Amino acid sequence: MSLADHRSAAPGTTPAGPAPAPLPVPVEPAAAVVPPAAATGPAEVAGVATYASAPPHWPAPPARSGRTTGQQALAVAFALAWIACPAVEPMPTGEVHYALWQLPIDLAAVGSIVAAVVALWRGSRYAARLGLVAGALMAVMTIICPLAGHTPVGWWTWVQAGLSLFVMASSAALHRRTA
Repeated sequence: MSLADHRSAAPGTTPAGPAPAPLPVPVEPAAAVVPPAAATGPAEVAGVATYASAPPHWPAPPARSGRTTGQQALAVAFALAWIACPAVEPMPTGEVHYALWQLPIDLAAVGSIVAAVVALWRGSRYAARLGLVAGALMAVMTIICPLAGHTPVGWWTWVQAGLSLFVMASSAALHRRTA
């Protein structure tokens, strides 16, 4: 078929016969179509602002209302309590091997205190619960050291127990305040 055959055919037909029917075009609901007048500003589509192009100034994200200076100070206090627990304990005497049954408890304790400190710092609603878990695991670690034979019970055991109780009590107070 040549170009002349196409030019001589009637509009809407081909030299082989009538043209096929056009495919149906989906029609968007009227609410989803951005009018040309609003092409540079926001348009409301189901309660959400949409832009045809970037606005001249993006609005600032909303401020986090959960984080307070008191919670950040408590996060620092939790971290210091965690660091102080092994710092006050004397070094083991004699040949002491690390018992592998302690490893899951130690890893859970480290993970819980890190999660509690980060959650407190960011103002998460789970901070109090994570603090309770971290304080409980600190207390378990305080009990495990004499049981594993690392060190005998001494004044440091009571300091560690006090630090664990501080973490648990402040987390309980935070939980009561936020609930």
